[in-house]
Amino acid sequence: ADTNLYKPYYSLKSSDIPNPWQTLAQACYALSTTSVTNLDTVRKYIDIDRALWFLAVENIFTDDDSYTMKGKMDYITYYEPETGRTLPLEYDGNSTFQTAAATSSGWTPFKNATNVNYPLLHKLLNIPEYRQRYLAHYRTILRESFTTENANVLIDKLNAQIAGLVASDPKKLYTTQAYTNSIPELKNFVAIRRNFLSGNPEVAQAGPEILSALHLNASLEEWKAPKAGQAAIVRARLGTAVPVSAVYLYYAGGLVGHFTKQRMYDDGSHQDGAANDGVYGGLIPGFAPGSPVRYYIEAIANNTALTASYLPAGAEHDVFYYSVAAGTRATGVVVNELLASNQADARDEAGDREDWVELYNNNDYAVDLSGFYLSDNTANLSKWQFPKGSSIPAKGYLVVWCDEEGSEGPLHASWKISASGESVTLSDSSLNIVDQVIFGAQQADKGYARVPNGTGPFTIQPTTFKGSNSPTGVSERPFAGAVRLFPNPVAEVFTLEVEDPSSLPLRIEVFNSLGQRVGPILLQGGTQLHIQSAAWAPGNYWIRMTDAEGRRKGVALVKF
Repeated sequence: ADTNLYKPYYSLKSSDIPNPWQTLAQACYALSTTSVTNLDTVRKYIDIDRALWFLAVENIFTDDDSYTMKGKMDYITYYEPETGRTLPLEYDGNSTFQTAAATSSGWTPFKNATNVNYPLLHKLLNIPEYRQRYLAHYRTILRESFTTENANVLIDKLNAQIAGLVASDPKKLYTTQAYTNSIPELKNFVAIRRNFLSGNPEVAQAGPEILSALHLNASLEEWKAPKAGQAAIVRARLGTAVPVSAVYLYYAGGLVGHFTKQRMYDDGSHQDGAANDGVYGGLIPGFAPGSPVRYYIEAIANNTALTASYLPAGAEHDVFYYSVAAGTRATGVVVNELLASNQADARDEAGDREDWVELYNNNDYAVDLSGFYLSDNTANLSKWQFPKGSSIPAKGYLVVWCDEEGSEGPLHASWKISASGESVTLSDSSLNIVDQVIFGAQQADKGYARVPNGTGPFTIQPTTFKGSNSPTGVSERPFAGAVRLFPNPVAEVFTLEVEDPSSLPLRIEVFNSLGQRVGPILLQGGTQLHIQSAAWAPGNYWIRMTDAEGRRKGVALVKF
């Protein structure tokens, strides 16, 4: 409980969060008490997957100054505010490639895993599930990175860049000949170390082969994102060389955050096709329009060790991804604007400048929000509930203060908004998602707002507290003429065609589903513009057009 006990053993390099020592203490305590019966606790405070990658790399490269070797050398603990988890980062790898340790029994894949003074190793690698995940990552590094082919090419490339500089350096601590002799030593280290590790019985154990995976929408279109609120079907095809015990689907909404684990089946009853054909099926539940969704597959072998494999091989940090298709936002209540860093903006009833979320009602009638929920956690949608009598008028606004100060009024949520980025979800009384926005880092006193008001994609702009987010003035005047976008959906190139050339030049702004601007484009001569979109990620894009006088030409949705 006393965080001062940590200070003699750690150096606080930087922090922009309150109580940084307490977050470290929470992570250490969760690790110290973890066991096979309370894995959820340690997963809440530590990024287990990244920790296992970190340990595997440090071991394979025999980093002498590292957590793996000395326990408290040359690594950083980083608190990730987006997820609330702590993770280790390698720092200063200049003591790797320990030639004498390449085949040493002390540098097996499980060095110090039995030593209680190395809790990351001792606790994690003695939990069977995490040990197999660690081994799966270990095999991936040996297969994809730590190879003689990769090492020889890289060593030769770097040597060509610096050999002349080494030879002419008058203050080097070793002779030029010693440097030259080390080139083959480095290459030999990789070959010898890789051969030694590959011969370890646990490393050599083969996991199931996941041949492919994909997602489908409700119409069974492959690699097509589902519509808002609809489930995505995920299928994984496995090989037959290694018998399979179980297959799992891990999924998560948002660009960062925790994954939910779900069993997949090959029984003909789980959207998997025919039974016992090697294709496993599972479902990812529906998310709000434009929501990013990540997923990956885990397969467990039917052997004593329960050997694991992953697709993509990077597991949680190299995932499959889709963005939920945009729904119709012309009606309904939406999250319209939010302010995550209020330093000089609106004040609440108590006179405090607090973060806020603004809702807008697109309907021509009032909507009773009694019993609805507002949350900043996709895993806990019921985090704060609107009190009875909460109502939003037709074409009107409702602001919720996010300050954890419920005693100041009925519309004060029990959570605050993180300026570094997170999510805000509006759900009905049955916890069906009504609207959801996932956002990145925000700016002080700048709103994250829908433009056009109530319907458009999000952009960072000056706040419009309880007011329209759309630009005012000349941009609101009507514009004569039409514009066409084709084809839609688009593959690599689409054409924007202007009916009235007198509107030129035309400023075109493209926004992705997260409200991030892809870039401004200017149409000057001619009435057509061919826009290259091959480099864009699949998803939905909003096109906003204004003429030279600032009059809005229109807003259109393009599916790519």
